[in-house]
Amino acid sequence: MKKNILALLLALVLLLSLGAGYAEEEHEPVVLQVWIVQTDWQDAWDMEMKPKFEEEYPWITVEAVGVGEANTDFILSRIAAEDLPDVWQVDNAETYYNAVDEGMLVDLSDWEVAQNIPESYRDAFTYNDQLFGLTQGSAFSVLFANMAILEEAGWTEMPTNWDEFIQCCADIQEKTGIAPLTLAGDKTTNCWMLLELIIGNVAGDELGMGVYEEQFINGTFDFLAYPEIAERLAEVAPYMLTGTGSMTEDDVTAAMTDGLAAMCIAGNWTGANICSGIETAAGDASYVEAVLPPFNNEGAQTWISVSPETAFGLSNAEASPEQVEAREIFFNWVFQPENFAIIQNARGTVPVLETLTEDQIVLPEAISEIVPDMNAAPFVRMGFNLWTNEFMDGACTILKDVYGGNKDAATAIEEIDALLEQYNRAA
Repeated sequence: MKKNILALLLALVLLLSLGAGYAEEEHEPVVLQVWIVQTDWQDAWDMEMKPKFEEEYPWITVEAVGVGEANTDFILSRIAAEDLPDVWQVDNAETYYNAVDEGMLVDLSDWEVAQNIPESYRDAFTYNDQLFGLTQGSAFSVLFANMAILEEAGWTEMPTNWDEFIQCCADIQEKTGIAPLTLAGDKTTNCWMLLELIIGNVAGDELGMGVYEEQFINGTFDFLAYPEIAERLAEVAPYMLTGTGSMTEDDVTAAMTDGLAAMCIAGNWTGANICSGIETAAGDASYVEAVLPPFNNEGAQTWISVSPETAFGLSNAEASPEQVEAREIFFNWVFQPENFAIIQNARGTVPVLETLTEDQIVLPEAISEIVPDMNAAPFVRMGFNLWTNEFMDGACTILKDVYGGNKDAATAIEEIDALLEQYNRAA
């Protein structure tokens, strides 16, 4: 009897092992090229996300592509080569609308994970009735500061309006010899951010919410009707760190870490790295400060710039059934809260994925403190939600010249105004 039981157990073990082997063999190996990784969370991808996914799905290998490359340049080159990545970064821009029109991206409207993104953020990435991407979170403009440098210049608190901000820059330059300000001029979103903050605080109260965006898209926003836009750009440009026009987001983090600049204008999505860099430069986390950029007039509300963050879209390029299945598995996996938290916490962004629990969200203290102010502030939409590729290229080239001292602000605004009239979405 015991022998019979032992034989049955051995047979069961053999069947189970054969079944496991069959389960592994029934999946053909698949390699996915995923264009979702940015330099600000590449370590988290290499050390956490990629190993975690490949352990759960050993037949799927995920390869990060396009890391560190300019988004538009990278995807346009892959589109031209008919070599699309399996998962994309997508934005509200002409390039991606064209991709939707050409059937290159899957419609995510009915996907279960899409229902965990608030409707307003789904609407933001809906074009021609197609949901072409799921956003990573909520993006907004921030002024980060190393208070150790500001205190050396006589400022124990952050400036609260435009005049104080310019005076603070002047004091930093005069009393410390350190550059007052920098930004990532090589990234179009950040290059334009300074100007859109000026625009919002100069024209926002007069126009009201949403009017600037409508006029921009239609090509009717008149930069020259607001001379203060050029005046403020001229005031701030001399305080830029040398080389700002060609700096990447990583360069800005490095500059803040090395104490080469006192303040930087950046998106909250780089908050974790910048705050860590300032702490390194100052030697103490208490010197890390982040505020909504104080570009307002004294006593007036502060306008900021916001946007749904860059989203992830799914390639609709022709592929084998195994490849399509792997794409869908990976995309769904990324938007599970325990997996998306890896991206969220590496970047320190403000999440919108409703399945994330409080214990899964870790924000830098400096960012979490200003989230209530951000939610209450009037805003303009970030430029990439509004412009055409031609306007983006031309306007950012002009601004880089201003940041480098090679073009005066008044001329720059005249040229930008002419560009908008020629290259707008309604044209």
